[in-house]
Amino acid sequence: MSRALGPRPSITASSSAGWAVLLGCWSLLAVAALGWVAARIAATLTGGTTEPFGITFITDVLHGNTPAAWPHTPTAAVTAALLIVLAVATALAATAGWLITRHRHTPGDPVAALARNPAITALTKVPVAQRAIRLRPSLSGENPRATDPAHIGLALGELLRPGHRKDADIRYTPGPALYATWEDTIVALMAARSGKTTSVAIPFTLSAPGAVIATSNKSDLWAATAELRAAGTGGQIWLFDPQGITYQPQTWWCDLLRGLNTVEEAHRLAGHFVLTVADDRSRDLWGPAAQDLLAALFLAATTPGHSLHDVALWLNEPAVPTPIELLHAAGFAAMGTSLRGAQNGAVETRDGIYQTARTAAKCMTDPQIMAWVTPPDTNLPVFDPSAFAASQDTLYLLSKSRSAAAPLIAALTDTVMRAAERRAEQMGGRLDPPLVVILDEAANICRIADLPDLYSHLGSRGIIPVAILQSYEQGITVWGEHGTAALWGAATKKLIGAGVDSPRLARDIATLVGQHDVPVRSVSYGEGRASESISLRRQDILEPAAIRALPPGTALLLATGIKPALVKLTPWYAGPRAAEIAACQHTAQEKIRDQAIQNRPTRTGAP
Repeated sequence: MSRALGPRPSITASSSAGWAVLLGCWSLLAVAALGWVAARIAATLTGGTTEPFGITFITDVLHGNTPAAWPHTPTAAVTAALLIVLAVATALAATAGWLITRHRHTPGDPVAALARNPAITALTKVPVAQRAIRLRPSLSGENPRATDPAHIGLALGELLRPGHRKDADIRYTPGPALYATWEDTIVALMAARSGKTTSVAIPFTLSAPGAVIATSNKSDLWAATAELRAAGTGGQIWLFDPQGITYQPQTWWCDLLRGLNTVEEAHRLAGHFVLTVADDRSRDLWGPAAQDLLAALFLAATTPGHSLHDVALWLNEPAVPTPIELLHAAGFAAMGTSLRGAQNGAVETRDGIYQTARTAAKCMTDPQIMAWVTPPDTNLPVFDPSAFAASQDTLYLLSKSRSAAAPLIAALTDTVMRAAERRAEQMGGRLDPPLVVILDEAANICRIADLPDLYSHLGSRGIIPVAILQSYEQGITVWGEHGTAALWGAATKKLIGAGVDSPRLARDIATLVGQHDVPVRSVSYGEGRASESISLRRQDILEPAAIRALPPGTALLLATGIKPALVKLTPWYAGPRAAEIAACQHTAQEKIRDQAIQNRPTRTGAP
């Protein structure tokens, strides 16, 4: 039979009786030595003497010849001193054993295997600060050791090292904090209730030194950070909440058609709508044509006196010639001709295209949502993406599901990122301070078709995207197999948190983490004798089952060019700003409660 003993098998693992005999002999000698020490202490205190330590002393004590062992020294004093010495020795031995046990890792310990990673120091504070100073001219001349951590990068968590604390099957002690730099792109795969909001979205939002875009399908991210962001940066808070998730009144609007001057830009805007069509078959069959149709109608609506309201009307009247005439008048003759061809095609084809386009743009039939993207009746400020990219403002984009305001969230996010790219070009290639884009529920409410392509260069512009997905398969439903693989490959930092239930992904990650040599003790029995041997066996550092069972609050970090590492996430309630975040959250929740009560629907005829 065989049994794994771990990377450092103890000598006590042997079954040889010789070790037990040797240990017993040394124990008896240690007890005798402690007795002599106690006698020497008592003799010093009482003015007596003791025999030198040796065979004679031990023999006299064993035979009860105490007057010879410690002349002129009371035996009672020796006994009392021995009890004290034994107590102190026992305490020291227990402390030493506890310290050894605390720092001794278990067999095959993944924390111990992954902690031996010298290259991980590149992600610690000082190297990351040095890199931030090179990337950001505003930090020029600062001391890397004294630079505010919020200005050097996004804190990913603390490196786990072997220790005494234990979560599930992982025994660890927190090590140094690890950071993403201002040229990284991040993907986080974290299931529900695994800390994606408390440990990623909220800390990243609060620590970002520049503008922030944050998407969510709940109010908790806004509630925990909005007030602190406004107070900390002095920037403005822009809350896009057409479905009333926070019950806050509308204070601004955005014109998605402003600056829409090219066919390419119109196709990008239309793509955000088509990507939200839930019926995959309809999207694959009619989606490209529906995107062309919406792009043409958007371009037609950019002419003076028109808005997205007109697009909704034109979608319900497939034969109306108005958008064709507007396209020709605006210089988009080819688009006008293409639209005329779609209107004059076979009825079945035309109806399929228009129905898919209506499904993609169904948010345009909701006046509550359209109030945020069409000219208002009152004098509300208009959101300027270019000004936002150069500010320290915060844009919160909220939607309950992809069937409602999701295409508008994707369009707003994409518009701001493209404005930020133009701003970066004007600054010499990079934004300073950087723009942090936190795409929580990226696969549901912020579907950007070419996000995998954007990941390949956004980091070099000082735009740091953080796509948070609940699973790898969730990404496949949006970007397909190849697109999700491209997104995964382009991300320079990947966080895999608790709840990875995909067997294929768990196996793939186990392969990326790698293997290590584990000593295995083999014991053989035969002819009344037992023999043993120690051999090395290659096995996964983290098996797929262990990756799935990562405890909440921990994550596996995959960084480009560096061996994987296990990290301890730092939720906001365990950080230094826990009290003020909790107070901010409480204040915001009170606002939500008050507004919810004021906006509570009443029954007709109710007293």
